[in-house]
Amino acid sequence: MDDDFKILESELKTLEKISGFPREIGYFAQEAMRFYTVAASLRGTFALDNSSIEERQITHILTRSLLEGYFWLLYIFDDSSKRGGRYDEKLNSFKREYAKLWDEPHLTHGDQLEPAGPGWAKLPKSMDLNSMLAQLKNMDGDKLNYLYYVYRVSSFDTHGNSMGVIFEEVFGKKCNFIELKLKFGFDLMANQYLGILQDLRNAGEI
Repeated sequence: MDDDFKILESELKTLEKISGFPREIGYFAQEAMRFYTVAASLRGTFALDNSSIEERQITHILTRSLLEGYFWLLYIFDDSSKRGGRYDEKLNSFKREYAKLWDEPHLTHGDQLEPAGPGWAKLPKSMDLNSMLAQLKNMDGDKLNYLYYVYRVSSFDTHGNSMGVIFEEVFGKKCNFIELKLKFGFDLMANQYLGILQDLRNAGEI
């Protein structure tokens, strides 16, 4: 798996080509390219394991963004018979969030935003990420919702909660907060994206 990130780099031209495809395939390609861009920048700049507090303020926060897209792709491409319906769930999730943005009373729209569609705000909520992961299993039949723990740790950093002074004030001592092993995580994500790409090739879809 150590070489999967480099292999994904060799697939960038293919990903760019299919990024113009409609629906799930185009979404997958664009998200995979976004993953590569962000992860490659982090790999080339920061210590991904045994990082400093200052480094994790960047690496964990950006990784959280990548994890959300990764979880959605796992969910969408887990079962080919459900792929279209699950992608529609992603579209509805986008529409709900966009409607919230459009309805923000302090937002000046001008001509910069497309208007939200009627009824978007009332679309059913998508499954939360934890429940989404609980629907999935790896090749050994184990459920994947344990990955949600990784997401929650990175979210803790995103909200500025991993400051040492806060831990010391709350617990009355210096504390070690969990550090994600991002090099392994990025290789795992690259491996999954390569797997989706191969499945699309095998099905003759690309």
